[in-house]
Amino acid sequence: MPNFVAPLRQEIARIARKEAKALVSPVKKPSGKLRSFVADLKRRVAMLEKTNGQLQSRLAKLEASQPASTESPDKRGWISGKGIRSLRKKLGLSQAGFAQLVQVSPITVYQWESKKGMLTFRGTTKSRVFAVRGIGAREAKARLAEMPVARADKKAKKRGRK
Repeated sequence: MPNFVAPLRQEIARIARKEAKALVSPVKKPSGKLRSFVADLKRRVAMLEKTNGQLQSRLAKLEASQPASTESPDKRGWISGKGIRSLRKKLGLSQAGFAQLVQVSPITVYQWESKKGMLTFRGTTKSRVFAVRGIGAREAKARLAEMPVARADKKAKKRGRK
């Protein structure tokens, strides 16, 4: 009689496998599709990250090779005495008004306008002149209105005169 135990175990294992297969088979197909979908997404993400890295390095190279391009175009260039005069007239300002806008003395503006050829400016003056070059008449007059009134007798007071 002991021989019937082994076939019974085999039959129970076969039926258990059949039942497990019946329970797993509806989930097997969608899970396979999901695995392939996830693998495809991983490939796409890897490709996008690689492309992003390449673009980042190209951008860094471009920025390193062109530092002058980040500078505003108003900071470069040159201007002549005639240019100062035409700029002042375009803005509708007197020499004193233009001088106040650029924060120099009126005599300096007069000297600039009377010079022939290109003018050479120093750092802050150059940036102020080129900044004024980019504005219109209304804005220039608005800026002048906002500025504190320059007193003509400043130097006289410093020297002790009135």
